[in-house]
Amino acid sequence: MSEIKEREFELFFQDKSNVTMSSYKVDPKTNLPILYLQDQKEALWIKFEETYPNGMKKTSFMTRLADCSHIKYWENLDGLYLICNDYGFEAFQDLIAIA
Repeated sequence: MSEIKEREFELFFQDKSNVTMSSYKVDPKTNLPILYLQDQKEALWIKFEETYPNGMKKTSFMTRLADCSHIKYWENLDGLYLICNDYGFEAFQDLIAIA
C-alpha cells in the first residue's frame, strides 16, 4: 500500500468524530492507545470514501482495519453503544449534561 494511502488511513482514525481514544488502555503489541470506533465499519467506510475519494479501496480498508489490534468496538457496553449510534442517540453527551 502506498505511503499516502497509509497516512490517510491513520489520519482518518485520529479524528475524534471517528474514534474515541482510551485514556488508560493500551494495546500490548503496539503500545498504542486503544481506539474505540464511533460507528460500524460499513458507515466508517462510507465516511472514509467521502473524505478520501482517491484513497484505498474498500477491501484494503476493511483488511487494514481488521489488522489494527488497537482499534476496537466498544466492548464494555455489549453493543448498546452501536445501537444508540445507529438511531442517533447521543447517550453519553446527555449523561454528561445531566451530571
